[in-house]
Amino acid sequence: MKKTPYKIARDKKLADFKADLDIGILKKLGAEVESESAFTLQLLGRGCVVELCPFRISVVPDAHEPSLTYQILILDYLSARNPRRPSKFVSFADFPEARGYLKPYRGRVLQRLAHGAGDSEKSFLQAARRAGGENAGNAPKRFMFRFFPLFEMQVVRYEADEDFPSSCNMLFSDNALDLLSVESLIVCAEKLVSVMEGEKI
Repeated sequence: MKKTPYKIARDKKLADFKADLDIGILKKLGAEVESESAFTLQLLGRGCVVELCPFRISVVPDAHEPSLTYQILILDYLSARNPRRPSKFVSFADFPEARGYLKPYRGRVLQRLAHGAGDSEKSFLQAARRAGGENAGNAPKRFMFRFFPLFEMQVVRYEADEDFPSSCNMLFSDNALDLLSVESLIVCAEKLVSVMEGEKI
């Protein structure tokens, strides 16, 4: 069977991860290490069990396998080599490496969020709570999500006024690009919007 691009990317990421496996760094990244080939990582409040021999990732409690996209994100995060803790939230545009990605990011994340889960205050509140968000402020309304143990995100909704329609923004912990590639950062943002819309991890 021909491999899909996502499977090729997952398998390459897995090979790189195995070649550079460091249990000490895994622990610093917040993984619960059971052995050198089995550990658990929290992803948006769900436990993901990673087994290396043979390779499998399963989401508890029902032990289903997440999509290849989630598997790539998990392996990307676990491959980080500078696991510093976050100190503040910043916008996507604040990362110099992200500036070439601003247009697709706005379309794939911010516009989708504003016209979907963030369309009204009621739908925004329901979506954020359904996805496990923690109330992080009311003026404007915002929720915090711990995507991975050291990587946090905030989703913000601004009410309409006489000059501007309602809008949404997403903020990232300032250590994001120490933990993930800029491409993975956009995919994390897309996946958070999907979970707010009711998608299963």
